[in-house]
Amino acid sequence: DPVAAEALFKSARALVDKGDYAAGCPKFEASLELNPSASTMINIARCHEREGKVATAWHDYNRAIVLNRETAGEQRRRGLEEIAKKGIADLDARVPKLRVVVKSAPSGVEVQRDGTPVPAAALGEPLPVDPGPHDVRASAPGHETETRSVTLREGESVTVELTLRPAAGPVAATGPTAATGPDKAKEAPGGGVPTWAWVSGAAGLALAGASVGFLIDDLAAIGALRDNCREVTGGTYCNPGYDFAADNARKNRDFGLFVGLGGAGLVALGAAAYGIAGSGGERAPAPAAVALPWVAPSGAGASISGSF
Repeated sequence: DPVAAEALFKSARALVDKGDYAAGCPKFEASLELNPSASTMINIARCHEREGKVATAWHDYNRAIVLNRETAGEQRRRGLEEIAKKGIADLDARVPKLRVVVKSAPSGVEVQRDGTPVPAAALGEPLPVDPGPHDVRASAPGHETETRSVTLREGESVTVELTLRPAAGPVAATGPTAATGPDKAKEAPGGGVPTWAWVSGAAGLALAGASVGFLIDDLAAIGALRDNCREVTGGTYCNPGYDFAADNARKNRDFGLFVGLGGAGLVALGAAAYGIAGSGGERAPAPAAVALPWVAPSGAGASISGSF
């Protein structure tokens, strides 16, 4: 909607000229959503620069150069390009850089900065960030999660090194008290509920619970996509700094796991119901120990629960 975008741009420009950046800058953002243009992007960059978000402003100026390719008129195009390049040059020395290093990174390591995933290829690279506090989090299957907080000033370069230590696994009990014994591992005597039915039921409940967890995370990813991205003329526009690909992949992964684990849980519960129904109504003692599978976005495994 170029007409509405132009009206918003003029309104924003008038407010900013009066010094009312708090009211004017959001109107520039709204104008950009309706009709992305280099001039609007440059004004947004100036808003971010005034807020002290120098890395975000630096990114805005670079994006303005890309949008400027669609600007009509050679003279105007050159003028906007000069403004954007000057903005980049002025900010280059002011933008802080944050370098994240995971020493001896284990398989499956995932790193987040301020809740946004950091691609594996970006680890070890000094990346532009806005001045202020930042949280870095690293996790990997079978390892303890490590989190660091760091505050950067303008023009500062900081390296954060993370070392993931193996997680302490559950201690496997030994001796005759840790097992049900050879006879109890088989079906309970006298036609009682077989042990495998208890195990199948417990596994089914665990899988069903895990599938619900992935469904909740899938809905959260969908919400994040709706909050940060919207359809605009010519494609999809996402907020600066938002990683669309990461949340989209997370949404697809979580939905697949929800369906797969939910189906497996129903099968296991059905098998348990069959075993209990076939026992003739007699109840045998529940097994002393039951292995319960667990599944999470960062890994999977099993735990042992029961009375010992």
